[in-house]
Amino acid sequence: MPHMRPGQRIRFWSPRFLNQPDVAAPGLLRLLAGIGMFSVAGVPMYAVALAVTGADIDSAEAIYVAVVHFVLPLGLFYAVNANSPLSRPILTVYFLVLAVATYLGKGFLGHLAADHVVTQAATIVILPVILLWLYATPKMRVYYALIRGRDVPFELEARRDDLTTTDWLGPKGKAILSALLDNLETIVLLGFILATLAAFRGMSV
Repeated sequence: MPHMRPGQRIRFWSPRFLNQPDVAAPGLLRLLAGIGMFSVAGVPMYAVALAVTGADIDSAEAIYVAVVHFVLPLGLFYAVNANSPLSRPILTVYFLVLAVATYLGKGFLGHLAADHVVTQAATIVILPVILLWLYATPKMRVYYALIRGRDVPFELEARRDDLTTTDWLGPKGKAILSALLDNLETIVLLGFILATLAAFRGMSV
């Protein structure tokens, strides 16, 4: 009788290469990467809904969805988990494209029910804040210096230990985020089912 081994869960994604493995990405950056994977998972669901309902989508919108909601979030997830410096330019491009589309009234945020002038004003204010966080905050400056193999900025050297801790989520928050990422394949499958059922229901109305 052959020896029966217990089943082992296969993770949705695991990096084969980790740059500077002793450096942990800031919690907010990892959270954005995790959210990005839900965006990636949502694109196939959106495609299923379009295919079932026969709804039309123009080429410009299709390219926007593919780039902003699939390619860039997937690249961000990979870059953050591999500790790649590419996560910074990927995030920059992502937020710039999102801001321009929102300002022009395109995409999900651009079609919100809020007054368009208010949406434009919010975009003008929020984008610089995000870029300042990405390029000027001490924690991000230290993180990107370390993963590039460079010295920590002199004025931040004394705070290096504090700036490289990632405990702001807390044990419970980390456990929830880890559980969501570990079960992402299940969430994607359920999303496909729900998207298909919703699309069929829309056709029958």
